[in-house]
Amino acid sequence: MTLGMDEAMGISLFAVGELVGEIFASTFTRKRDGEQAEAAFLNKATGLGLSVAKPWGDSERYDLIVDSGGRLWRVQVKSTRYVGERRFSITARGCTAAYTEDEIDFLAAYIVPLDLWYVVPVKAFAPRKCLRFYPEGESSVGQYEKYREAWWLMGVGDVRVGCGR
Repeated sequence: MTLGMDEAMGISLFAVGELVGEIFASTFTRKRDGEQAEAAFLNKATGLGLSVAKPWGDSERYDLIVDSGGRLWRVQVKSTRYVGERRFSITARGCTAAYTEDEIDFLAAYIVPLDLWYVVPVKAFAPRKCLRFYPEGESSVGQYEKYREAWWLMGVGDVRVGCGR
């Protein structure tokens, strides 16, 4: 392993070798993954002109509150990095039970490797606990494809065409 300092870029340390992989693996947790997805959602939603708030604590079934100017929406954010059989899967439940209309309004599913969002109303999947997305391929006909980048459901101007990813 080589450890050094890049002075041209200011004060920063860099490491080359097996230790870097070990450090990355030790900091990559489900909790951190969820935090990164929430941050990505915040960036995307505010970039589209929505206001976003985070409730105090982790006691609610939703992660964020989105203000579209006309309504407040309760949003649960999920993400996935892994593809299996040309699909990405999201678990649409809390610790035990599936989400209901009384708890959330939308599930925002972030497909990390493709930097792609599905904005799915809870009515479209409840009481299912597992959602599968098939975003790859020109002829994708997965049941949730109509919710790909469907920010307009939250009151954003029509961003279906050329939706910035």
